[in-house]
Order: sequence, then structure tokens, then C-alpha cells
Amino acid sequence: MKEKVSYKRPIMFSILLGLLLILCITVASAIAVALELTDIGVLVAQGLAFLFVAIIITLYMKNGKRSLSEFGFEKLNISKSKEVLYYIPLLVIALVHPLIGGFDTDLKIIEVFIILIFAFLVGYTEESIFRGIIKKKLEFKGKIYFIVFSSTFFGILHVANAFSGKNLTSVILQVVNAFLVGLILSTLITIVHNIIPLIAFHFLYDALALMTNSSISEKETLVLIVLTTLYTLYGIYLIFKLKQSLRLSKIQFKDQRV
Repeated sequence: MKEKVSYKRPIMFSILLGLLLILCITVASAIAVALELTDIGVLVAQGLAFLFVAIIITLYMKNGKRSLSEFGFEKLNISKSKEVLYYIPLLVIALVHPLIGGFDTDLKIIEVFIILIFAFLVGYTEESIFRGIIKKKLEFKGKIYFIVFSSTFFGILHVANAFSGKNLTSVILQVVNAFLVGLILSTLITIVHNIIPLIAFHFLYDALALMTNSSISEKETLVLIVLTTLYTLYGIYLIFKLKQSLRLSKIQFKDQRV
């Protein structure tokens, strides 16, 4: 009965799922602050929140007759050179933080391990929600509708991070970046239909950013300008490829009808 209701209200279901994630992270962060935990301690607390949500969504995706492939979990086909080319810009984007700020050489092995686990949980959970479950829920409304909704919702839920910026320029750029990242990843999953590379990118981006030297905060505006430029160029390219894909789909549909 609950499943039928969720399909009748896909937007409400999607919003509640996103809010559940934010609520869990907020509670975990509040507890960490109350206990006066270190930065790594905060990551552990937030990581447990992501783990909790990850378990819930995994059980949901595997419930009943569903399979993970319905949510984009497909085997990678490296032989498809054209598809692999889509991911090269993601690798460049993920390397921006360490290339500009350098790695934090003071990190201990246990801290690196915690960062890697945390980054994986974030990547898996957020991509499964925004590019997996929500895509499945909204696919009947069309690809464009999904891209607009998912990227906008993803951006809104990440806007809070923007207000950590040092100045107005940083805040504006972070807000723009939040929406651009959502747009890029939502468009990419629509083109390649495989969520695993997106999870890998999300993991790599967060892990490298967290392992970057803290002095990068002094170059925050530069980092944001570089990222905004890369996001914009890559986004334009993906939108162009999406139009080609949609045009090809229409032609194939007409041929089948004939």
C-alpha cells in the first residue's frame, strides 16, 4: 500500500527522502558539536548518519522484485570509448582542490581511512537518492523534468554549505556551483544510464577535497572560479550531447512506428 502511495506522489516522496538525509546529518552534526568533537570526530558522526540513510535506501532499492540495475547500477563497459570520454572532465574537476592547495601531509593514516569511508558513504548515498531513486520515481515525467527537478533540489539542499564562504563573491559562486553540480550529474546519468561513475566521482571529489591542505581556504575564490568555469563548460557540452541523444531517440521511435 505504501509503495502505491509513493508512486502517486513521486515529488513528495523525493522531497521527503532528501529532507530525511538532511535531518539525519543535522542531528549528527548537532550531537558532534554538543560533545565538542574534533573535525575527524564530526566526520565520524556525520558518516554514521550517511550510513543510516544508506542502509535505508539500499533496502528500498532491493525491496521486492526490484533490482539495483533499475536505479542505474550497471556494469562498467570500458570498451565503450565514447562513454569513457564523458568521465575525463569529472576527473579533472576532482583534482582541482589538491592541485591548487596541495595535500595535507599532517593527516594520520587513521584520519585518511576515516575520510575515505566518509567520502564513499556520501557519494553512494547522495547519488543513489538524487540520480538513482529520484530518477526512477520521475522517469514517467520525462528526462528534462527529472534533470530540472533533481539538479534544483540537489542545489537547494547544498546551498547551506555556501554560507561558509568568506565573502559575498564566494557565497554566490558556491550557490552557483551547487546547482551546476546537480545539473551536470543529473544530465550525465540521463545520457550514460550508469550511476557507478557518478558515485566514483562524488567519492573522489569529496575525499581529495577533505585531504587538501587547510591553507586552501586562502585561495577559496580562485578555487571556486576554476570550478565554476569547468562546471559551466562541461555542462554546456553535456546539454549539447543530451539534445543529440533526445533527437536520436525521436528518430528511432519514428522508424519503429513506420
